[in-house]
Amino acid sequence: MNELELKDLFVSSLESGHILNNKDHNLPFTNTQNEIRVKNEGYFGKFDLVIAFIQRNSKLSQPLDEMEIYNNILTRTGQLVELAKNEKCLINQISFYPVELKSSKDTLDARLPNQIMDAILTFGRSLVVLDKKHIKRTSLKILRLLPATIITYTGRKDYFKVVSVFDRFIDNGMFNMPKRRFAKTLLDKGIDVGTDKIYRRLSTLERINQKFVFNQLYDADVGFFKEEIEFLRQFSKIDARMSYRRQVIKFMKESEIVKITDYL
Repeated sequence: MNELELKDLFVSSLESGHILNNKDHNLPFTNTQNEIRVKNEGYFGKFDLVIAFIQRNSKLSQPLDEMEIYNNILTRTGQLVELAKNEKCLINQISFYPVELKSSKDTLDARLPNQIMDAILTFGRSLVVLDKKHIKRTSLKILRLLPATIITYTGRKDYFKVVSVFDRFIDNGMFNMPKRRFAKTLLDKGIDVGTDKIYRRLSTLERINQKFVFNQLYDADVGFFKEEIEFLRQFSKIDARMSYRRQVIKFMKESEIVKITDYL
């Protein structure tokens, strides 16, 4: 079947609760109580599908201190608020899943890891749906190594099967390193005052940058908090002109005199 046929079958399977989950993982797309919203060609064609799962089971379906919902609210404010308003639900009841479809007319090549990484960097997770042509023992062994949840078509009506689960939310912020290591790096460079403040402010700047990326892709309101707006105002007052071009040229010249024997 082609990609459109596979897409229609998969959406039908989601809506009918026909995704088989033998290992009893707690996955939102196998829970028939969750509401499903599907966006075709999500993010201007970057993904085949973007699926939003809404869990209305309780007022606090996901605790705020869980990393996934915490980072979702901080960095994807515009997306979540927009969908929550339309669906009249709480933002912590929403989970986004980008989907990459591989029909029998597609080939599994080097593009798939790149597509998975795009999904992870945008939504923190990835879902790959394969036609039965790709269900081979050798290929599945390799696919299970990828940081994505793999779902395959069974060949029967609109039934699909979960064959590999990677449902850990990946926070793509650059400041995931421990504070102690960050402080030691600054100390090694002679910065021994205000390391904690530097860490927090750089983390804030990274979170604001993520907001721009995640929400502008949907052309949604960025949804800054008041403190973030004030932070940017204060940040603009810093007078720090850096000549990266001069530094790069300097490093290039220094590298010209380095001999390979220096490393032996």
